[in-house]
Amino acid sequence: MLKQIFNIAAPGEHIAAQKILSIRIGIQHFSFAISNNNSDQLFQLVWYSADEIDENVLREIYARHPELRSSFYKILICYDHPGSIFVPDTFCNKNNSRMMLQTMYGSNGSDVILNETVTDWQLQNVYTIPSILKDWTRQHFPTAECWHDHTIGAKHINAGDAEGGLVIDFREHDLSIIVSRANKLLMVQTYSYSSPSDVIYYLLKICKEFSFLQEQVNLTISGLVEKESSLYRELYQYFLQLQFREPAWQIPVSQQKYYPSHFFTSLNDLALCAS
Repeated sequence: MLKQIFNIAAPGEHIAAQKILSIRIGIQHFSFAISNNNSDQLFQLVWYSADEIDENVLREIYARHPELRSSFYKILICYDHPGSIFVPDTFCNKNNSRMMLQTMYGSNGSDVILNETVTDWQLQNVYTIPSILKDWTRQHFPTAECWHDHTIGAKHINAGDAEGGLVIDFREHDLSIIVSRANKLLMVQTYSYSSPSDVIYYLLKICKEFSFLQEQVNLTISGLVEKESSLYRELYQYFLQLQFREPAWQIPVSQQKYYPSHFFTSLNDLALCAS
């Protein structure tokens, strides 16, 4: 079942000469934002969730939103799918990419394997998405620049924290985590969750694996978590260094009391790739 979670629009006409369309697609979510070329002004933002983002859901969303068929200066697409492995450039071999992904995540045989350079880290992100999704994006947005969530995340982190840092982005059903310390990228992973205790379990396990101290490690969070939520309260019980990661754009004034701006930082991260 397709459900619209957010539909935010700035009042009035948007006459920016160079509009950017940013789209993020995951297993159970589809979101898009229209912004200016500097990615500091948001014109429209829409977010859907569904049991599965399949061909029928994609067709329905596209039909509901004629603005997706407008003319844009740039179109950027990010795949928020979990099947991703970072491989050092020197060890990346396209011939064994499918085997690596099958070993770690399994495969239904109808997925497409892609890889892209993770800028500044001398790594390749080898990942998989449904072939039907790749075909759909190519058909409807043939000029789009496409990346994986983990590639965009690694591009925007500050990895210089000597005590260790976890950059976490929450969606409705999953979260992405980027782990770093002392200018080293240690881990990038996506996890499914259904309760705050799931999240705490993942974070404590990561801290133990990398010898992070709970009272010192820095958690920088964004996405669908509110400061008054049970999830945030659970995080604060276990970790002292918590901060929200805000986007460069501002939510329209009329909407700010309803939607914390950090809900949409990941979409802004994608839009900033147009700069």
